Amino acid sequence: MTNEQFTYQMPNAGCMLGTAYQILASQLAGKLTEAGLALTVPEYMILRALYTQDGMQQCEIGSMLGKDKGAISRCVTTMVRKKLVTTESVSHKCLRVFLSPEGHRIRDIILTIADERHRALESLLTPDEMNCFATVLKKIISTKIQLTKNERDIYD
Repeated sequence: MTNEQFTYQMPNAGCMLGTAYQILASQLAGKLTEAGLALTVPEYMILRALYTQDGMQQCEIGSMLGKDKGAISRCVTTMVRKKLVTTESVSHKCLRVFLSPEGHRIRDIILTIADERHRALESLLTPDEMNCFATVLKKIISTKIQLTKNERDIYD
C-alpha cells in the first residue's frame, strides 16, 4: 500500500471541527477566568447540565455531555473538593450529583457567560447557517451516542 491511497485534503472536516472546539473551549476558559471563576471547561459543562436538572446520576451527565463515566467521575471528585457539588450514593457503582450552595451561588455568572458565548457564535452565522450547523452536529453526535428524548430536547 502506498500513502497515496490514504491521501486526503488537510485540514479535513474532522481537524477543523477539533480546531473550532479548541478555540471555543479556550475562549470559554478565558471568560471563566475573567469572571473570577476557577473552573475548567468540563466543570463548567457539568454545572450547566446540573442547572438543567439537579441530582442527575454521573452516567446521565456523561450521556448528556458525550463523555465517558471515568472522565465525569474524576471531574465530579474535583468539583466536590472545590465545594461546587455534593454527591449521594445510589448504589455501589453510581453517584447522584447535586449542586452545592456554591454551585447555586455562581449560577447567574455561569449562565451569563453561556449566553454571551452563544450570542457570539450566533453572530458568526446567519439563522439558516446556524440551523444547518446544528443539524450537522446532531448527525455527528447521534452516530456516537443515542440521545434520550430529554437530551434531544436540551440540544433542540
